[in-house]
Order: sequence, then C-alpha cells, then structure tokens
Amino acid sequence: MRRVFVFLLWQSPWVFFFFLSPLWGQTRLLRNVERLYYRGDYISLVQQDLPSPVQKPTILLYYASAYYHLGERDKAYALYREAFSKLSPAEIEHPFLTEYGQLCLYNENPSLALELFNQALQRTAYADSQALLSKYIAYANQLKNYQEIPPEKFRWVVYPLSYLNTPEHEYSLFVHKGYIYFISRRDEARGTDPEDFLPHEALYRAKREDTVVQPLRFFSKKHEGIAGFLKDTLIVYRSAHRRGDFYIAYPRGEGWAQPQRWKAFPNSRRGSEDALCEDPKTGDIIFSSDRKGTKGGDDLWLTRRLPGGKFAPPENLSALNTPYNEDAPFIVGDTLYFAHDGPTSIGGYDIFYSVRQERGGWGKPQRLPRPFNSPGHDSYLFFPHPDSVYLSSDRTGGKGKMDLYLLVREPLPPSSPPETLPRQYTLSGRIYDRETKRPVPALVILRPVSDTLLSLSSWEAEADGSFSRPKPLRGQYLLHVCAEGYAQYLEPFFSPDTGDVWREIPMIPAEVLNNVQLPRLHFDFDRHTLRAEAPPALDTVIQVLRQYPTLILQVSGHTDSIGTREYNQGLSERRARTVYNYLMEKNIAPHRLQWIGYGEDRPLVPNTSPYNRFLNRRVEFIPLTGRP
Repeated sequence: MRRVFVFLLWQSPWVFFFFLSPLWGQTRLLRNVERLYYRGDYISLVQQDLPSPVQKPTILLYYASAYYHLGERDKAYALYREAFSKLSPAEIEHPFLTEYGQLCLYNENPSLALELFNQALQRTAYADSQALLSKYIAYANQLKNYQEIPPEKFRWVVYPLSYLNTPEHEYSLFVHKGYIYFISRRDEARGTDPEDFLPHEALYRAKREDTVVQPLRFFSKKHEGIAGFLKDTLIVYRSAHRRGDFYIAYPRGEGWAQPQRWKAFPNSRRGSEDALCEDPKTGDIIFSSDRKGTKGGDDLWLTRRLPGGKFAPPENLSALNTPYNEDAPFIVGDTLYFAHDGPTSIGGYDIFYSVRQERGGWGKPQRLPRPFNSPGHDSYLFFPHPDSVYLSSDRTGGKGKMDLYLLVREPLPPSSPPETLPRQYTLSGRIYDRETKRPVPALVILRPVSDTLLSLSSWEAEADGSFSRPKPLRGQYLLHVCAEGYAQYLEPFFSPDTGDVWREIPMIPAEVLNNVQLPRLHFDFDRHTLRAEAPPALDTVIQVLRQYPTLILQVSGHTDSIGTREYNQGLSERRARTVYNYLMEKNIAPHRLQWIGYGEDRPLVPNTSPYNRFLNRRVEFIPLTGRP
C-alpha cells in the first residue's frame, strides 16, 4: 500500500498538495498569528478569520488570549474551552493557563480555576508571576469556600441600568441634583489608550429615569472622569503624561464652568489621584492615589482642611492599606467603603467597609457579601438612600465590559409552608416611550442564543407596558420587543441561575428615526465588492448603531435590470452580505443586522439609462420598526 501511495505522489504532485495544503495553510496562519500576538497587535489578529475546522489547536490559544486582552471575555472563554479540549495542559504555556483560569473563576468555576492556577505556578520561575498566581489562587479558594448567609428580613436584588450601559465600559456613578454622572469609554473620537486598546475615559450625565445621555466634553483628549462631589462642586479627574490630577468645576446655569486645576489641593507630582469623598463629620478629604509613600498600587490617603482653603500634607491611612490596591472611597456616616483587590477578595476588586472607632481611626476592613461582590471587579459604591445603592461591576450577564447596577433592598416574601414548591423567579420589565415616558403595549419575544436552551417564546405586554414571566434557564438570550409606531428593540442579556431579572425598555418612536440620515452604497456593474467611497459612508452607519444601541438595521441589496432574475437575486444577496460582513468586522453584533437581497424587484429609479442603472445597483439600510 505504501508503494502505491508513493507512486501516486511521484506521478502527480497535485495529489500531495491535495493532502497537505490545508495543514500547510494553517501552518502559515499560525506563524502570522504568532507574529501579531507577540507584537501586541491583538486587533489585527482577531480580524483574521479562523479556519474551519481548526487543525492546529495552538491557533485557538492565540485567538483566545487576544480576545482576553481586548476585554471580550465571552469569546475568549469559548475559544479557550475549545483549545483545552484538544490540548493537554502539559502542551500549554503558563500565561494561557493563567488567563483561562481567570475566565473560569469569572464564570463561577473555582475548582477548575484552582487546578489551572496551580499548574501555571509550577511552570513559572518569575517572582512577579508567582506572586500574581498566589493571589489568584487565594481568590479561587475564597470563592470555593464562600458561604452564603441566609437573609432574615430582607434581601438585596440587583438591577442593571440597561438604559445607561453600552458594550463598552461604564463606571463611577454619582447622583447630584437630579442628574446621574458617570464615566464611559464609548467615544472612539477621544483616541485610544495604548495600554488597553479602548477609548479614553469621558464624563457623561443623564437626568434620573431619562435615557438621553450627554457627554460633558470638558477636555477633548486623554482621560477625564468624575472623582466626586464636594457639596455643589464637581471634582473632575484628568490624566496626561501617565499621571492624573484633580480639577474643580463650579455650577454655571444648568451645567458647569470649565474645570480648573485644583491648586489648593495637594496633587502629587508623579502619581495620580483618582477618586475622593468628604468625611461628613470631620470635613477631611479621603482620596485614592499611587503617590510616593504608598504600600503598593493605589492607597487611601487623608488630607485635613486648613484655614484659608488650604489642605494639610496627606497622611497614608495605613490601617486600611495593603501591598495591593485600595481605591474608590465613599463614606456613609461612620462607615467608609472602598474597593480592594487583595487575596481576601472573591475575584478582582471587591467592596470592603471599615467602621470608625470611638478613639479615632478605622476598624479592620470587612468584605461586603454577595450580591455586592462577585468573581469580577466590583467598585465605586454610591448610596443615594439606605435601601438602594449603585455600584460598578464587570460581573457575568452584563451588557458591556463594565456596567452600572442598582441594588435595592427588598423585603423577603412571607415564608411558605414546607410542602410548597421553591420560589419561581421572574423576568419582568417596563416598556415605555423614550420621549414621553408613557407606557407602550408591545410584543415581547425571547430568543435563546444557544441551541441547547429552550426554543423561542413570545407574549404580549400589559396595557401599562409591564410584563412578568417565569425566568428562563441560565444562559444568554436576546430580548426582542416590537410595537406599532416604534423601532424594534433588541437587547442581549444573561439569565442567572437564581434571582429575578428586571428590564427597563425605552422604545424609540419611529418618527425620531426620520431625522436619522443613513447612507446608500452603490456598486459597479456585476460587482459586489465595496467601492472606495464605501468605508466613510459605513462609518456613519456605525455611529448611528452606537447612538441607538438597541436598533436593528435591515441591510438590503439591489441590482439593475440587466441579466436574468435568478442571477440578479444572487448578486443582490452577495452585495448585502458584503456590507453585513464589513460591519461585523467593525465589532457590530450580528444580531443587530439582517441582510436580504431583493434582486431587481425594487428599483430606485427606472432602468432607462446607465446612470439610473448605477443608482439601482445599491445597498440600503432600513431601521426595523413596528411588529414583525
């Protein structure tokens, strides 16, 4: 048999190429992927299509790690799971073991995370890596041994602020005089941070219970954010040249005057000041900084007010600080809350609290229980009321890389007799007009993302726009809401194992979209490739999709009348698919686009001249409105 095979290869080299070309192509891809990965060009790496099937599993590791560095943890987790199913841990380098372990911890699998962290620890001789892995092992042990304290009279329920959150970062929320202020990294026009490849921080505000979010645009470049409020004065954080200072802004009408550098405050020369709060009892300012004298990373510092508006030299709150990070202080009465990422956390930053002592100083910090903390990062606590609290978190089930949440203290339902069934959790929400805030009766459709979950379900909301259904099984879903006279609403969300799920659904009136100018793309004869003017026009489409993050667009392809109907139908579909693929490469979620080809059936103008036929060779974008 071997002689026959050698003879075939000798007689026809194409037979050899047929057997080995896929493997050779993936070898070349692997070299290119390795080059981009070790150069840190993760964006270019993930823009290359993964081969199907993957014959070199090592490729999966590089793609997974690239998505991990870009903050796309769901994609990274799926690719790591596939890679580890095809490779043994002995074949995998310790950085990949560490990243997959962090993703397992984030997804509530501390046992597998411990196994991966311990394997990685045995593989590295670097002291920094060993210290970091020791901290991750501590996280996993804390989560694995965590014991939930049964609530007695009330429980805290988590509600995401879906009308403020985007697929990017939102965090550091404050409420002041009817407005919500927060930091977001949704504006690509501010430039990209070279360390994490994300847009620089920008400061936004919105009226409470309003969906219109406005950027303050104090500074056009680098990072700007909110550090806190001192009575009616806004303290702004601004960074430049790898350091950040506090700026101070005074009220002006309904807005704020341009912030000026806070000269009276002892900003550090080489460090950064990030967040602050005022002690309501002493008037002292407690803030976070990595200035000279820290125990490690960011520490909490205190500066006392002096006569004449000046401040005393800052003192390190050494009783609270550790070799790890302490950040985002916030005081309520005699309790100081802050974020800390040391080994006593259940993952990343957790929120801790310390109680003021009778003889002065602060007591031993204690970690807040779940759901205040999660295996992800949890920080920036803000209490507007004793029964409600805002926080920022990148826990599972969010809309973006970091999201804003509201925790509400709710009374426990009356205890049920032992023979009754366990409590049924619900998926509930409120559907209303984004402009008038009036309720909107609508059709609600729930679609599972995974084929392993239950099939599609739908129901009609009440006349007051409310709905309540049994919560679906754990997993990723798409919530699709349709009403006559409104743009169709589509939002991905995660259904956890336990707890109710609440959704605020602001519907965009169809007439609002009449003012949205969407471009029309034209094509050369018998071609479905993009012309030179197409990318700038598609940037406009991307901006509209980001301005309206729940909007669905139909991408419709058309042709002129030359050729057979069958050929033109296929050509129109190829044109629509080309544009659809381009938008997906620009990180537009595929569920927000529906492509379709209409062939020659819907001409824009009569096909009576070459110019008219050029106008008919097009792709159009149509916002989906009304009921399907």
